[in-house]
Amino acid sequence: MDDNHVKRSIPSAQPKRRRLNPRFKHRLYETLYDLNRGFALTLECFERLERLAFFRRDYLRAFHNMADELRARTNYELTETLRDREQRESAQFGRLRVKWERRFRSPGDAVFKRRSKTSA
Repeated sequence: MDDNHVKRSIPSAQPKRRRLNPRFKHRLYETLYDLNRGFALTLECFERLERLAFFRRDYLRAFHNMADELRARTNYELTETLRDREQRESAQFGRLRVKWERRFRSPGDAVFKRRSKTSA
């Protein structure tokens, strides 16, 4: 048997990639918004505590920076996952659009397209 031959599994054995339910997707984005709103509130509280000048300023600055770092890291990781999902969906819908355009293109469009290519 040829060692260079690649075996491919049958399509029914491949995992199905499903689109996210639009309501679920909306809840994801809404929850990320709420999370960021919470981070903003936390950062604002550290600033208010600093203005009250009761606690050590250097500790409050350090905690503020840690919270800001956590916010940034969280957003980076979570939005990267969403970006990958959105990119796959964009490609999928792009293929569907092209398929639809081919299906509903009138025969006259194809003739016009050939003429414009040859005249260019």
